[in-house]
Amino acid sequence: MHYVWTQTPCQFWGPSEGYSYPVCTTCGRRHLGECRRAAGTCFKCGQTGHLQKDCKKNTNASTSGQADKKPGASGRVFAITEDHATTTL
Repeated sequence: MHYVWTQTPCQFWGPSEGYSYPVCTTCGRRHLGECRRAAGTCFKCGQTGHLQKDCKKNTNASTSGQADKKPGASGRVFAITEDHATTTL
C-alpha cells in the first residue's frame, strides 16, 4: 500500500483531532501503514493464522461465535375470547 504524503502538518492524525486516516485501496478501511488484508494478518493484533473475529485479544466476542450469546427478551402471547374482551372493558 502506498500513500501520497503532503507537507501539510497534521494531515493524517487520529479522528480525535478532526482528521482521518487515508482510505486503503485494498481493503477500503482507513489506516496507516501496510494493509493487513493484503498481508493476510489479523486486523486487531497483526498476527497471521486467524481473523479479527477469532482474535484472542478480542474481549467482546466469544471464540465459538453465535452459540454463546445470551438470548434476547422473550415475548408473551395472551389469547382471550371476544366475550371476555367485551365484559372486562
